[in-house]
Amino acid sequence: MEKSDLGRESIMNISLICFTRDGFETMKRINDTLSGASEAFANASCPEHRDRSAKTEDRSCEGGTLYQFLWIAGRYALQLAATDAGVPYQAVPEGGLSEWTKEAFLRDDALIFVGACGIAVRSIAPYVRDKFQDPAVVCVDEAGQFVIPLLSGHVGGANRLAEMVASGIGAVPVVTTATDVEKKFAVDVFAKDHGFVITDRKLAKEISADILAGEPVGVFSDFGFSAWKKIPEGLFEDRICKRNLWITVSGKEKKGIPENRVLRLIPRCVALGIGCKRGTPVEKIRTAVESAMERNGIDLRSVFAAASIDIKKQEQGLIEFAKELQVPFLTFSSEELNGQPGDFPESEFVQKTTGTGNVCERSAVAACRLGVRASECRILIHKEAEDGVTVAAAYYMIGKSGEKCGSGRKIERIE
Repeated sequence: MEKSDLGRESIMNISLICFTRDGFETMKRINDTLSGASEAFANASCPEHRDRSAKTEDRSCEGGTLYQFLWIAGRYALQLAATDAGVPYQAVPEGGLSEWTKEAFLRDDALIFVGACGIAVRSIAPYVRDKFQDPAVVCVDEAGQFVIPLLSGHVGGANRLAEMVASGIGAVPVVTTATDVEKKFAVDVFAKDHGFVITDRKLAKEISADILAGEPVGVFSDFGFSAWKKIPEGLFEDRICKRNLWITVSGKEKKGIPENRVLRLIPRCVALGIGCKRGTPVEKIRTAVESAMERNGIDLRSVFAAASIDIKKQEQGLIEFAKELQVPFLTFSSEELNGQPGDFPESEFVQKTTGTGNVCERSAVAACRLGVRASECRILIHKEAEDGVTVAAAYYMIGKSGEKCGSGRKIERIE
């Protein structure tokens, strides 16, 4: 099985493994529970905020499909599974548990061990990295009485998965979510719930530690605070503290605060509009976009979509560039682009060639307006040209505290 491709529609891979006859029966009950729980768990736990590739710290997600795979280890469990026609399964070779766990850590979003906690702990121990990368790991006893989240409780969603499994099989979830510590603000959970990219993991951990220690943390937002229900306890609006949070799409330092004292949380709310000549290679497109973003001080990780006119929907360079960013490539007809509100600089040549006088700015606005009002969408970068490529960017105002942005909006028109 290949590792899932986490795009706009995220696929959740969950592997269940058992070791005994009783464990096999419990695993079948868990499988039945998860079979009807795709949307609930996918919405509750967005795994692409864990960077298993170590190349990007955030990937967009919304809802998705949950795939569970049943694995059997142990001679007697395999004998029982072999005579049971109820569920398909895959066998773990005798003595191959360590290798299986290693592969599962890279492949899956969650692992459920049905058996002793000691087996689970010893199996995963060599492969544990950090909560931003590790999959959720849950342990269920063979009788199906208790469900324990072992790893990645918050960011990976193990706590929520444990509660879901326990509810489905009538077990007791051993999840300590009511402690004072877990009621306090945590950067990773905050970023996950809002769909923000964390730019510095070390600083994020230090800020969470400050909150636990009662140290004040400043919070700044380029999108304002008027829609927030309340500022989380421990955060102080527009106040420079020892450490600070800054919600922004900016790629620059915040004026007045040293870089090592401010953590940028980047909402994915920027759409790129790109125009190019036929056959333009991805290298030229990448260079033009990166140059435009750098000149304007915009972090490329804020991008949730790339867009152009529909006559470019098969343009390989644009398709490859969108794949590099791990965002959808959206295209719009000339009529749709001409219908976008706003004042755009028009090119007579482009008008004759494509049917619209401005491809990149209108495309960026069209992508941003999928699901938001026109008044909430603004041009961020006006048309810039480099080596035959035109680039523009637009963004939309992110919603209320607790609502996801970019990755939380439904985008149906994916090429």
